[in-house]
Amino acid sequence: MNNRWTAIGWVVAALVLLLSFGTLMQPITMSFVAIPFVVLFTTLSTAAFMACIAAVLLIVFLLLQPIGSIVVLISLYFIIPAIVMGFLFKRQRPGWSVFVGGTLAFLIQTLLALGLTSYLFQVDMTTYLHEYLTQYQKLAADMGVVMPNMPSVDEQVAYISMRLPSLLIAGAVYMGSITYALSRRLLTAQGVSVQRMKPVKYWMLPKSLLWYYLVAMILELVILKEAGSFLTLVIVNLYEILQVAFIVQGVSFLFFYADFKGWKRALPVTLTIFVVLFPPFQYICRLVGIIDMAFPLRQAVSRPKQ
Repeated sequence: MNNRWTAIGWVVAALVLLLSFGTLMQPITMSFVAIPFVVLFTTLSTAAFMACIAAVLLIVFLLLQPIGSIVVLISLYFIIPAIVMGFLFKRQRPGWSVFVGGTLAFLIQTLLALGLTSYLFQVDMTTYLHEYLTQYQKLAADMGVVMPNMPSVDEQVAYISMRLPSLLIAGAVYMGSITYALSRRLLTAQGVSVQRMKPVKYWMLPKSLLWYYLVAMILELVILKEAGSFLTLVIVNLYEILQVAFIVQGVSFLFFYADFKGWKRALPVTLTIFVVLFPPFQYICRLVGIIDMAFPLRQAVSRPKQ
């Protein structure tokens, strides 16, 4: 009986999150939509899960007319990665495998959605982006918001278009991270045995990334950045992704050092938030990450004093 009421609670949570689409809460709630579906797939049989999904989507379709069918289609973007993660959780796969599986599912769906939208509806993404940014700046101006250092719309479109691959990857990693981290904790709280990743303090990226970074940095300096150049597109996005990777490595060292010093966990968590929000901290953290990968920094700081 307790499991039944728990499942009903997650069905209600999924329903509330989907019903928030088209409201002001959507930018916040969409980060968490996949989580109830992960928990439901992991804890229920496939038949019971499908019955719950059918009930949720039917209610969403009926209550959100005339956009009900659109929201049902959008919900598949969250349900499919949730099924992938839930399946891997059920199979007791390592936490890293669950995270990668869900992240790849989000990324592949995003690419398919962009491709199908462009092909079926003849939508030019560059034109759409230009119109959206133009309307956004006009709305901001009408509201009296002053943005003196805001680049022109053409410059913003060029910047986003050049970095679109890395932005798509970043979005998929964000969704995969939120969904995995919260789903695993919620499943554990329910008494479900699932595998977890290694603690952040033990993360170590391959040293070969340093060579990729060096090559990308040199190529970015010496190659003429021609608009529309495929090689430039690859180099710019590789450079951006590697910089994020080194920031992650720096955050890992931060947690390692905090644990070594016996600091409270709240301190490295707070510093990580600063790294995410403030670019100067990102530069410092990236530098620490590069040093941590290139040299035995952890052994040096943890070596007993003579």
